[in-house]
Amino acid sequence: MTVKSAVSRSDGQIAVEDLTLIDPGEGQVVVRLDASAVCSTDTVSVDGDSPSARPFVPGHSATGIVEEVGPGVTRARTGDRIVLAGTMECGACYQCQRGTPSQCDRLWQTMFSAPQAIGRADSDGAEVVADGGAGAFAERMVYNERCFAVVHSDLPVEQLALLGCGALSGIGAVVEVAQVQPGDSVAVLGLGHLGLWMVQAAKASGAERIFAIEPLPRRRELAGALGATDLIDPADGDPAEQVRALTGGRGADVALEATGTAAGLEQVFGLARNGGIVVPTSVAVPIMTSTVTLPAVAYALFGKQIRSSQSGGGFLRRDVPRFARMIESGLVDAGVMVSRTYALGEIAEAFDAARNRQVITGVLLNQT
Repeated sequence: MTVKSAVSRSDGQIAVEDLTLIDPGEGQVVVRLDASAVCSTDTVSVDGDSPSARPFVPGHSATGIVEEVGPGVTRARTGDRIVLAGTMECGACYQCQRGTPSQCDRLWQTMFSAPQAIGRADSDGAEVVADGGAGAFAERMVYNERCFAVVHSDLPVEQLALLGCGALSGIGAVVEVAQVQPGDSVAVLGLGHLGLWMVQAAKASGAERIFAIEPLPRRRELAGALGATDLIDPADGDPAEQVRALTGGRGADVALEATGTAAGLEQVFGLARNGGIVVPTSVAVPIMTSTVTLPAVAYALFGKQIRSSQSGGGFLRRDVPRFARMIESGLVDAGVMVSRTYALGEIAEAFDAARNRQVITGVLLNQT
């Protein structure tokens, strides 16, 4: 089967090419993709920080329809609508069996070992792989069934495409990992495609105060429209000091990080009160070698709980439909998270907008 796909062959470069897909193998399906979210993580991969060998197809959050089912598939049938996620849940490994499927053994095997070829480029016959085991920027793609959830929803495809990354990771960090309770104070550091989902989820969870911290004025304003009670500009001083001043000197009950930087991963620790909850979510560049430094006394003695969050920390097949229902009921607004849609042939433009923080989330509609 020949499809058009966005392929990265060198650092910073991405273009649409013809790709001949492999046939679905054991546990795999062919999906006709309708829409794919363009995430900052995808730009990081294309710009040179990916374990995947080139050429590869980027993209890891999408929605589409199952067109063909391979042998041994049990989770999907032809005609099902699925949401592809940047995680996986095999259901059988040590982690999945013990309630931590976001750490599925197969996820890390796929992410950090050589991915299986998904096809050959028609231009030169070179093997093409799916970045991170996903590869969503294509008209059609072959996926393992452990990488997606079946959904029954009439939401627009551009909104469903957000469920596999921004919504799953942002909402999940609040309701599954931090388990925000009514009356809590919540600080959100970084107001992009993760942080704004966090603001919405905190409001839906009944948080009394929501501190939204972001240098870009338009993003702070959007956070206020979505439920943040206090808008904090880092240019006005240390955000931790500003949050403490607004909480009687304590800090926030829950501090969530969504900056994509090592500096943000360090800074979020100071936003939480003693005994509070800290939720870091970012993949900082360079991915495999970035480190963070925390103050030793506060780290050891102040009782803060650090709960890292990979794709929201929950159950893929449970939470994707669950969060779709939250959107359908109006508890959170997915429409406002879609800044612009792009055709497949505009993939380079979509990437530039994501790199330059010109959009909250761009969505690729898979047409040329």
